[in-house]
Amino acid sequence: MKEIMSQIPNEIQSVLKQFRRWIRRYILMEGVAVFVAVAATMFWVTFLVDVAYFWFSRLELPTSFRLICLIVMVGGLVGLGVSWVVFRLFKHFQLKDLALALERRFPQLRDQLITTVEFEHEATSPLTSQMVEQTSREAAEKISKLPLEETFDRTPLKRIALIATVLFSTLAVFGVANAAGVQRWVHAYILTKDNYWDPYRQQALALKVLSQPGERVREFDENRTYKHPRGADLQLLVESDDAAIAPEDVTIQYISFEGNATERGRANMNRFGDGEFRHSFSRVVNDYRLWIRGGDFVNRTPYRIQIVDPPQVDAITLMCDYPSYTGMDVMEDKPVSVVGTQVSLPMETEFELQGRCNKPLRAVDLRSSRFQFSFGYRLVDGDEVPKPTTFTLRNEENQILRTVEVDASPESLLSEDRSGFQIPFVISSKAEQQWEELGDRIELPIPIPPDSALKIFLEDNDEIYSPEPASLLVNGIVDEPPVVDTKRTGVGSLITRNASIPVEGQLSDDYGVASAWFGFKVGSNMEEQTLPLNQLPSGQKEFTLNDAADKDVERFNLRPLKLQEGETLTLAIYAQDADDFNGPHVAHGEIFSFKVVTDEELQARLFDREVNLRLRFEQIRSEAGDLRDLLAEQQTNLAENVQVEESILSAFVERSLHQLRKNQTESRSIEVSFQSLREEMVNNGIDTKDKLDRIDNGVIAPLGVLNETLFVEADQRYALQRLSLQRGAGFDEALRETVPAVDALIEQMDRILEEMQDRGTMNDLIQTIQRLRDEQLRLKKLTEEKRIEENFFFDFEE
Repeated sequence: MKEIMSQIPNEIQSVLKQFRRWIRRYILMEGVAVFVAVAATMFWVTFLVDVAYFWFSRLELPTSFRLICLIVMVGGLVGLGVSWVVFRLFKHFQLKDLALALERRFPQLRDQLITTVEFEHEATSPLTSQMVEQTSREAAEKISKLPLEETFDRTPLKRIALIATVLFSTLAVFGVANAAGVQRWVHAYILTKDNYWDPYRQQALALKVLSQPGERVREFDENRTYKHPRGADLQLLVESDDAAIAPEDVTIQYISFEGNATERGRANMNRFGDGEFRHSFSRVVNDYRLWIRGGDFVNRTPYRIQIVDPPQVDAITLMCDYPSYTGMDVMEDKPVSVVGTQVSLPMETEFELQGRCNKPLRAVDLRSSRFQFSFGYRLVDGDEVPKPTTFTLRNEENQILRTVEVDASPESLLSEDRSGFQIPFVISSKAEQQWEELGDRIELPIPIPPDSALKIFLEDNDEIYSPEPASLLVNGIVDEPPVVDTKRTGVGSLITRNASIPVEGQLSDDYGVASAWFGFKVGSNMEEQTLPLNQLPSGQKEFTLNDAADKDVERFNLRPLKLQEGETLTLAIYAQDADDFNGPHVAHGEIFSFKVVTDEELQARLFDREVNLRLRFEQIRSEAGDLRDLLAEQQTNLAENVQVEESILSAFVERSLHQLRKNQTESRSIEVSFQSLREEMVNNGIDTKDKLDRIDNGVIAPLGVLNETLFVEADQRYALQRLSLQRGAGFDEALRETVPAVDALIEQMDRILEEMQDRGTMNDLIQTIQRLRDEQLRLKKLTEEKRIEENFFFDFEE
């Protein structure tokens, strides 16, 4: 090339070099202008796209999109620079191309310039060389006069330069006027930051949760997740940052997930004060994704509501240590499962309240109307730290009286896997008194009063409280005094001084009767005396009174007391339980009052009763005779073939049967009364063998035959009459068979009445003797009084 250039005239070489420089300068200026214009255009396009996207979504452009834009911009600008500047600027320009370009622009060169360039280096004949030389001189002369600046069309360069200048100027002005916008663009597209809009937002909102109970403000974790108890109401709280402008309204958008289906929705949050908004979802059972919008704020990643089961008590059991006096030691190894919400325990029972839960726990809070027992762990800088175990006392107005620490750690009260707890208590009637005597600390077991309604609140590792507390009512079974159910038998209110008073009955106690005795008073003596029973209880829950001689009664003998006629005796049986905590408790049965009389007076009283019984029996005999007369009348009618209506016969049978049964009931009562008379005679020591034989064989035994056999036979015969009437046949035969049964009944009654009358004659004699004796004693007393009176006046006259 240098060789060729050396053969071309200097004037032409100079022009071509200058032309080549001008071309390269044009290319450089045009490339720079295009580069600037394209770069500025890319800035404005991407800037406006970012602004438009934020305007509609309030979010930053996706990072992937911005990375693509960055790659496209860098690639486009590099490609543009290489293709429009580098490749064109450093392109090798041939002299022939430069000459050709000039020839096209300036036709007056008449191909002399291109001919000079093409043939100068070729070996030719002298003639040709001379001609080329001549052409070169002419070309040099012409080219030196040409206006080379007109070779270029500057209009496209001016246009692109103008566009580049305008775009660059707007960018420069915008960069000065809104440097924050340019900086945001740099953060978005060059540095590809995620939150590049944050410094430029006017609103800044934070979503929180008002957790129950107590509307505790809970924040989402670092993953924007909040665990919510299943079925509980979800109350959301949006707070505006103090350094930001509070929006006028806030909208919450959500997606609810139910199985494979989803539900989308939005709601306007309610404004509470300045910069605070709330919204509630009722009974949330599905997971949620949440976005909040207010002003120019919206969260990029959704808040997540994850539904979990709340902590709850699945089962409650009690391990009890019963008081020894209850006799329930054999049951202490058997846990008491609480069915329902109530359990009853004997007073002074120590028990360990064991609860099994559905998930691991962090803390347990047990409350009643009078106290609160709390233990567990708390979070400190993300680590669990045991919190003090406390026992808080409250008054009836729920005001805190005092709080003391409990000598127990959470490790000892929570199970190893924390899915359960065990709390020692003792149910005591003296619990409140023990509370008043508390110092700064209290030891387990915790005393609680009877009928304590406990509510158990749980907190799990997700800081979720149980929405509803587990309830347990612990009733204290108060050890009541023993029940003494007694009655006297075989004696009345009048007794002899040799009497043996039988008392029958039963002693009972919830946990066993420890001891029992007779308590009695004589006359007006206020001091009560005691005598042990013949057979003593030994811890039985039910004890029947008995002694060695008589298995059905316990006897109180008056003979050792040596009572006198006219004195009174008050008697009762006492029983005591074995309660050594709140007892022992003592109770007594019915209080019996007696008056001591002579044997003769008691016999007279018994005879009066016997006379009344005989009169009653005579009435029964009379009514039985009436039944026999009615039977005879019906027999006469049958013998004379008198027609009697069936209704009249039926009424006759029914009245007779009713009368017969009434008489049988009264006869049984008389038999029982005579047995009672016999027992009083025996128990008062006024019986003899003859007396007992006469009353046993003459009255009681015949009455037994009468009531158990003869009345039954007669009743059956009348029943056969009724049956024959119902069947419509056989009444005559049934009537005839009834007559012998009624006759046998009357004959037995007559024999009994005869014996009663004989006894009456003897008793009358006894009463007569008693009256004579009483009269003799009266006269003797009057004589003695007269003698004293006469002696008194005789002494006075002297």
